[in-house]
Amino acid sequence: MSKARPIRARAMRWWIAAAGCALATPTGAQLAPRVTGETVIAQLDAAQHDLAAKAHASSDPQLVATSDQLAHMASDLRATLGGSDATKPVDIIDGRAQARARRAQAAAQRTRAYLDISGGCVGGDARALADALAASVKRLADAEDASKDAQPVIDAVETLDHKPLFALHPGDKPLAFALTGTNLSDAQCADPEITATDGQGAPLAVQPVITGVSAARIELKLPPSQMLEPGSYVLHVVPKRKTFLLGCVTQPEAVAVVQIAKPLRLSVDYSLTAMCAADPGGAGKSVPLGAGTLPDISAYGSTVSQQIDTTACGDPLSYAVSATVRRADGSSASIGPIVQSANASITAGLPGGLSLNWNPSIHTMFVRSGANTCKGVH
Repeated sequence: MSKARPIRARAMRWWIAAAGCALATPTGAQLAPRVTGETVIAQLDAAQHDLAAKAHASSDPQLVATSDQLAHMASDLRATLGGSDATKPVDIIDGRAQARARRAQAAAQRTRAYLDISGGCVGGDARALADALAASVKRLADAEDASKDAQPVIDAVETLDHKPLFALHPGDKPLAFALTGTNLSDAQCADPEITATDGQGAPLAVQPVITGVSAARIELKLPPSQMLEPGSYVLHVVPKRKTFLLGCVTQPEAVAVVQIAKPLRLSVDYSLTAMCAADPGGAGKSVPLGAGTLPDISAYGSTVSQQIDTTACGDPLSYAVSATVRRADGSSASIGPIVQSANASITAGLPGGLSLNWNPSIHTMFVRSGANTCKGVH
């Protein structure tokens, strides 16, 4: 009996110490509050407000239409979550209302991701991101309500390192990416069925392959996509869920949209002028040496060049370079003239992540494409 008391005392001291450690856990480790209907409506309102501001600044009618659709979703959700449902956690709301709330939250999150990354996008890439967002929000808004609980919803498409993905450039290499969301799989059932279609619903010749799956994330590999035409493509996910007596039952489909962007094609027009030394007693004179178009740039990280005949000015004092970048969508931007002494190179940044270099020692104009500045396109 006397031996049991020290054991119980030591156990009590251990329990008290463990409880003290738990109480000492920093507040940063606490779980976030559960998402309620009111939380989703606030997220949707904020995303709609910020997208409307961007649409106004860019005068983009498609962004205006997407912003209006978000406003309608918020209005519909307010009407759906009448009474006390708005203050309840989304997890315990009635099946149909819960599905609407999850789709509204997915639209808000997709819009927020677009707003966070679209600032570095121009030309065709900017258009592809806006198209992908518009198609995604429309699909979420138009989805039919089903009576089943635990309806699957896809709220993001992202790279494997968790960066938002809205569009792809056609390529000759497989691409790995992921879909994230809710109720995308049940570990007690077979993997979900995934089909890729064009915007009209026709299955593609190239189909994604599942490489990893959980209830909140599906990782995929897409075979080379160089044959895909620019436009919207839809990923249809049909999971199964284990139920009592009935086994694994097919659930309503969840969809995600990915845009195939137009292939990269940039052309650079240039103009080179020299200021030639004057004859004794005379003034210097400006001599045009060449104007033309460099070979097209069709890949990020590539370099094109053009040698220019400078014999028209045998004793140059300085060179001046002007350039215009033209994109496949018809947009353009110009720089120059940039003047530098004849024994120094001219280096300048061009719109769209390009850099230009005039090297007078070898009489050659170079343009190099850097990394893609549009973070949502891969």
